[in-house]
Amino acid sequence: MPLIKTNNAKCRDCYKCVRSCPLKAICVNSGPYNIQPHAKVIEEICVQCGHCTVVCPQKAKVVRNDLAEIKDLLADESIRVVASVAPSFPVHLPLSQPLALPGLLKKLGFSYVGLTAVGAELISIEHHHIDRPAPVISSACPAVVNLIEQHYPRLLPYLSPLVSPVIAHGRLLKKQYPGCVVVFIGPCIAKKGEIISDEAPGAVDYALEFKELWDWIGKEAIDFSSIENVAFDGYIPGKANLFPAEGGQLLTTSLSTDIMDAGVQTVTGLQNCINLFDHFCSLNENQMPGFVEMLACSGGCLGGPGGVTENDIYSKKQKLLDFYSQYKLDEKPEARQRPSLPAAELIRKFTNRKVKLPVPDEEQIKNILAQSGKFTPQDELNCGACGFGSCREKAVAVYRGHAEPQMCIPYMRKRAESISNQVLSAMPNAVIIVDEDMVVTEINPAALKMFDPQSRRIIGRQLDQFIDPGEFQLALKEKKAVISDFCILKNRTIARQIVFPLENMVVGIFTDITKEINQQEELLHVKTQTIKRAKEVTKKLMTVSQEIAGLLGETTAETKILLNQLIKLMQE
Repeated sequence: MPLIKTNNAKCRDCYKCVRSCPLKAICVNSGPYNIQPHAKVIEEICVQCGHCTVVCPQKAKVVRNDLAEIKDLLADESIRVVASVAPSFPVHLPLSQPLALPGLLKKLGFSYVGLTAVGAELISIEHHHIDRPAPVISSACPAVVNLIEQHYPRLLPYLSPLVSPVIAHGRLLKKQYPGCVVVFIGPCIAKKGEIISDEAPGAVDYALEFKELWDWIGKEAIDFSSIENVAFDGYIPGKANLFPAEGGQLLTTSLSTDIMDAGVQTVTGLQNCINLFDHFCSLNENQMPGFVEMLACSGGCLGGPGGVTENDIYSKKQKLLDFYSQYKLDEKPEARQRPSLPAAELIRKFTNRKVKLPVPDEEQIKNILAQSGKFTPQDELNCGACGFGSCREKAVAVYRGHAEPQMCIPYMRKRAESISNQVLSAMPNAVIIVDEDMVVTEINPAALKMFDPQSRRIIGRQLDQFIDPGEFQLALKEKKAVISDFCILKNRTIARQIVFPLENMVVGIFTDITKEINQQEELLHVKTQTIKRAKEVTKKLMTVSQEIAGLLGETTAETKILLNQLIKLMQE
């Protein structure tokens, strides 16, 4: 599966991931079958920062999970599975004793638990031996590397030609323990993509987020009281454990951390990285700093999307500093001689992976804008509700198949209101809406004709000028519908009435039944006259029948029965 996939059953088409992605690497469309549109990551322009997985309110973004395969490997006693733990673990895992982590991982079956910071120290040392024109842009963050390869390839010559700390550590572990399986554990989603890239084949086999690890630990029901604090295996670095914080690489590489030093710069957060690259593209080399430490997550790896704790970035930084100051890992007896790797194993190459996307001409943009009711510059609100910075930017995305015209919320609202107004205007029944004070706020043409066709001014007037407002007040008070089969308006119109509350308003729907009632009265009059005439005929017939009883005999009796049946029928 892709690194980041959308669970369509959970996606609610809210565009929050689009709004949050600076690169707009999210496609929202309904597909070839015109089903409900859903968000989908555009892999060729996504830098795998993972921010969309954090901001999605429905948790619809799913990251590829290799935990099942890792468990299978751990169950095989013939395979040595080793862990490389990111140095940000003290702030991302809710452990009361951070150094319980090595013991926990050993309990889960890992035979060796080392610190990824070892790789960070190796590349920091090697940095002093590289020959690159200024500025040298750090290549430690795979999301930043993806950003340059996919979106700013002209800056590739400035990228530090060094592998990331996790790749360096993975290669070291493979060298120390031939045939082992290396599992990186950290807060980074981009590293899941990095370890399967063509530039680092086989260095690290799997990447596990801290969140995935913590869920796993929870399901194993491990008794934490039985886990003792133990040291990490292998070499224990010093300052490299601060690598995940802003300025951590500068400190580890022994570069200046002075804020007044224009020769170095630290930038965190994907949007800030984009802004700096845009700025670099307009500068000469002599105007750029000598070294730029760049991390795609805000606050560095402390803000990684794969962490468990939800503390703010400032609390996390303080916790990392407190942990480093308290434990001084490199001063413990377990810290051994620093290992090394050949320089060739710390060097990598970069590739121009920029995808050329189609660009619409002005006429095509205008046609797309017109599909969402934008015909003039004044119609382009540029509100950003769709997730794009401007209406024209969204039009370009529509042209590329990454968005749909209907993503314009003001347009869809206007359209919905227009449709509802058309329905209201076309209704044959009278509709009148009043506020809490029984003042008319809305009325349709049928109601205008029914209540006061002459004045044309009903909105803003009190309801009691047209009908008794009692049932409207009752519906507002009891918050339920009131139905009346028969009511008489002040203009003598007879109507069937349904009244129901709507938030702080009351809606009344009236059906004119005046003609129906009049027809019923006329029918009743006809029935009454028929019965009267039938009775008169019966009386006369009885008189005649008495005179000629001898002649008519049984015929008269039968006639009487028939007439009585007629009378009974008409009465019914």
